[in-house]
Amino acid sequence: MTMSRARILFGLLLVVRLIAPTPATAHQETFDFSEIDRAAVAAIEAGKIPGAVIIVGQGSRVLYRKAFGYKSLVPAKARMTVDTIFDVASLTKVVATTPAIMMLNERGKISLDAPLARYLDEFQDRPTGRLTIRQLLLHASGLPDVPPPKLVAPGFPHAASRLARLELIAPPGQMFRYSDVGFILLAEVVRRVGDQRLDRFIGERLFQPLGMRDSTFNPCCRMLSRIAPTEVVDGKVLRGEAHDGNARLLGGVAGHAGLFSTAGDLTRFVQMLFADGRGNGRQVLKASTVKALFTPVQIGEVIRGLGWDMSSPFSRTLGSFFPMGSAGHTGFTGPALWIDPVKKNYLLILTNRVHPYGNGDVAELRMRVAAAVARNFYAPPEPTTIAADQRREAPVDEMEKGNVLSGLDVLESQQFALLSGRRVGLVTHQNGVDRNGQRGIDVLSEAPNVRLKAIFTPEHGLTGLANEGVPSSRDAVTGLPIWSLYGQDRRPTSAMLEGIDTLVVDLQDVGVRFYTYLTTLTYVLEEAAARKLTVIVLDRPNPINGVVVEGPLLDPDLKSFTGPYRIPVRTGLTIGEYARLVVKERELPVRLTVVAMNGWTRRHWYDDTGLPWVNPSPNIRSVTGALLYSGIGLLEATNVSVGRGTDWPFEVVGAPWIDSTWLADIMNAQALPGVRFFPVSFTPSADRYAKTTVNGIRIEVTDREQVRAVNIGLALASVLRRKYPEFRPEPIQNLLVNRHTFWGLLRGLALPKLLAVAETERARFLERRASILLYP
Repeated sequence: MTMSRARILFGLLLVVRLIAPTPATAHQETFDFSEIDRAAVAAIEAGKIPGAVIIVGQGSRVLYRKAFGYKSLVPAKARMTVDTIFDVASLTKVVATTPAIMMLNERGKISLDAPLARYLDEFQDRPTGRLTIRQLLLHASGLPDVPPPKLVAPGFPHAASRLARLELIAPPGQMFRYSDVGFILLAEVVRRVGDQRLDRFIGERLFQPLGMRDSTFNPCCRMLSRIAPTEVVDGKVLRGEAHDGNARLLGGVAGHAGLFSTAGDLTRFVQMLFADGRGNGRQVLKASTVKALFTPVQIGEVIRGLGWDMSSPFSRTLGSFFPMGSAGHTGFTGPALWIDPVKKNYLLILTNRVHPYGNGDVAELRMRVAAAVARNFYAPPEPTTIAADQRREAPVDEMEKGNVLSGLDVLESQQFALLSGRRVGLVTHQNGVDRNGQRGIDVLSEAPNVRLKAIFTPEHGLTGLANEGVPSSRDAVTGLPIWSLYGQDRRPTSAMLEGIDTLVVDLQDVGVRFYTYLTTLTYVLEEAAARKLTVIVLDRPNPINGVVVEGPLLDPDLKSFTGPYRIPVRTGLTIGEYARLVVKERELPVRLTVVAMNGWTRRHWYDDTGLPWVNPSPNIRSVTGALLYSGIGLLEATNVSVGRGTDWPFEVVGAPWIDSTWLADIMNAQALPGVRFFPVSFTPSADRYAKTTVNGIRIEVTDREQVRAVNIGLALASVLRRKYPEFRPEPIQNLLVNRHTFWGLLRGLALPKLLAVAETERARFLERRASILLYP
């Protein structure tokens, strides 16, 4: 073999090595990342991204590395390669700016708890000057998210005096508000304290020592052929220029965006973090610094590390599939990095989803890839026993039916004594009526010695018919302001609460954790506690009874608007009992009174009570619908129809690719108690598969006392996942929010084991709730 042929062969082998997934060792033979391939190809074929480079690793090993699609579509197509250089957008914050700040902190040149004014003179004697470096790193400063371009256009140092005059939009340290402004200022701190611009500072101290040769701001012309272009702006394809407009105004070097890097370089960076700050034979960060980066800090409902995201609205597509304590970051142009500092697993997705015209979408790709990684790395603990089904209660005796008084009825019977002399804000909706059908609004507005000042409404508004955001308005009958808690604001604000000393809550819940009225109540309790207001909850029935508690508990770091507290999916609580549980366990300093119902017991279903049924939301139209919603509702964000846009929401499930007869047969074979399944075709008029005939199943409840609807939802997801590669189960985790159960689903656990995993914490929850129950 000639020397030239040997070189050619070596080059070909190198290309294959770079493009193909890393060969598995004997220990790695069980890994199957084929779902990543399918997810990437599907995203490209759907036009959501032009291409991608994806890496999965564990410690120092790269287990999967692959390039897909194209790095460039215009002005000419060019294939993606694993050494493509990407504009990593906000990954700049954690790969460049945060390490630079921490290096200065290690050297004693800055203190994380020092005020910003100590390092930037322009901030002296301004409210922004009291912000700490730590608050900026945590996005807890209260600074706006994006600065107006005119403020940064002059560049630094001139931009500092302009940014110093910004008004804070939240109290510092109390609320998470993602802020580019904060990281723009941190880069200026690096420049002044470190005597070098951020690019040179971090290049000399981190990128060069680690061998990150392709990581830079303003990449030079020799790199251009390897750079994935981003968006067409003013007729020009951005290639080698920062996509972020403010970063461009700052000369391409900014603390919030502007870094370019490759999959290989970012892998070196992650491996350095896993090695306690050591990489390429150099100690670039102290081990204590790395530990500090990933020490969780609770900011309101969000959990952050220093610079890093752990649990926030930005992390849902990634962090909910990795264990609690994992961390990462995403970028506007499409990149995503997520790591597990304990198990030393990581996932890196690099893509230029904004190319060429800014309309790409990476949410589904991130979820699918993160779920595929989780399936390989994580498994739920083996259940010690298969959870026994809960005892079946005897139906309510006919003599006990029809005699229930709601909390509103009880308040009326007591002649509103609790509210005498009070200035009241009423949180209510269309269900807030008494036994005679009178609105609570009208009853309270006419009550003696009670001053009703304002009305607050949850999701779906005062009429219960809205399916989107709800605007604030005025009540046509009383003329009172109606403040929406499902619009721009989801919490009552100081302006809304002006002149109010008591908040009365009269909401009809449906007994399901992800039904958002529980979240609205939680926010009301929190805001009342902060302002020393009284809260009175007028209790109403759990329409699907208070006996059955079902489904996994929410993982505490995955709280959201559809997951307000660590309770099961099917709660077994009334809304008043839920309020008591939250106030007791969180020790909220709020004066809470629950006006209990008369005549309700835990065995009552709503149609046992004699109270008028009003749809609590557009698609909960019956007790049966509410019951099935607790399980079938888990699937509504997936790519199956759950009957929205039909007359049977949550009673039918279907998709164009389902074999109705097969699905009905396999679901009946599960022998789930209290239900039967029948093949059906239906055509939704709205929502998913609108005006398309789909095939699926109809769920008939034969004995509602026996039905365990969450089990039905999990069983259905399990069989669909095994049978249909088209089925996208990942969004189930948005509402399930329990990693162990979802890992079991991804791993294809047999149904009895999967259900056992889902119920492992039920007994503990029953102990927790025992002391707050109001009804036998």
